[in-house]
Amino acid sequence: MKFSIIKREPSYFFNNIHEDLTRFLKDTFGDLEFMDKGHLPTEMTFRPAIEVRETPKDYNIKVELAGVKKEDIDVDLYENGIVLHAQSKYEKHDDKENIHISEFRYGKFSRTIPFEHPINTENAKSEFKHGVLKITLEKKEPQKDEEAKKLKIED
Repeated sequence: MKFSIIKREPSYFFNNIHEDLTRFLKDTFGDLEFMDKGHLPTEMTFRPAIEVRETPKDYNIKVELAGVKKEDIDVDLYENGIVLHAQSKYEKHDDKENIHISEFRYGKFSRTIPFEHPINTENAKSEFKHGVLKITLEKKEPQKDEEAKKLKIED
């Protein structure tokens, strides 16, 4: 078997990788530019870091929401999971101030966290300190399984 060697310019190879990676990141995370043409931070969807820990009795969740006000956070509880909503709003400053760099993210956030075990929505606890939301959700006691019923198969 004979192979032919195709000589390629290394820069051509890396340009394609750069374009493909840029397209992938944009498709996955949206526009990566955080400043608009006037050099003001733009509002976009942001994705804060979360941590979900499970113990035999409960779920403990931490969400990093630096710069978000308590009144801009909503948590919807369901028996099989929770939905978190939050919004970080850009605060306008004097026209005399020029922002040279801003890597802060502003915008809306929504995240659904499903659970393997049902939770007791009545005993949920939360705390918001130092930009970290902590939620404790107690698991429901497992229900005793009913005896299986036989299904009569008709002719």
